[in-house]
Amino acid sequence: MPLNSILKHIQADEQLWNQAIEQCSYYKSGEVVYEQDTNMKHAYFVKNGLLKIYRIGSKGEQQIVRLVKEGDLFGFHSLLGDEPEVTACESLTNSEVCRIPGEAFKKTISSNKELADLLIKKTCDELKNSYNSLVELSQRTVRGRLANLLLKLQDLFKTASDEAIPLVISRLDMARWIGTSKESVSRLITEFKNDGIIRFDRRELIITNKEKLERIIMLS
Repeated sequence: MPLNSILKHIQADEQLWNQAIEQCSYYKSGEVVYEQDTNMKHAYFVKNGLLKIYRIGSKGEQQIVRLVKEGDLFGFHSLLGDEPEVTACESLTNSEVCRIPGEAFKKTISSNKELADLLIKKTCDELKNSYNSLVELSQRTVRGRLANLLLKLQDLFKTASDEAIPLVISRLDMARWIGTSKESVSRLITEFKNDGIIRFDRRELIITNKEKLERIIMLS
């Protein structure tokens, strides 16, 4: 597992890192890591795999907020705010997730200004992305939202154009992410395939014309 700047700081606290590594759990695809409104006693990081962070609305429907992958830290906002968690987390692939003990984590943050600054920056970045998503859901067409999602997946997996993106997110989850129906996602994927913008099957996605996707986003 590659260590980003935040995890490197956590690893530097040998006792805290060892506690986290000793509290790793395996989750199969579809298993829930934590439920919405949980009183969090840990922060989490992904040792390997891919998971979705989502919120359940008043009608019981999921709204996906973001995906977290290998090396990502998550679940720490409500822990630090001493409030119930506003999202839930579910594994999209077979994943291994490690738990960082909450009180020890807080103690490390209070004594490590650089780590505290990195967590503030991470929180600000996530908040900015949430604002952008709100604007996108309210002002962009479904066609434009799907085009943007495909580029987000390309960025998530760090793939170049014409490189296969592993398809670990279902059409239903795509629909939940961009606020539409599974049928609309399927119809638009077929349109994108017919227009030569993507190649798509059950296991992988290849963006063959990134410029056209960017044009769809700009015009939507």
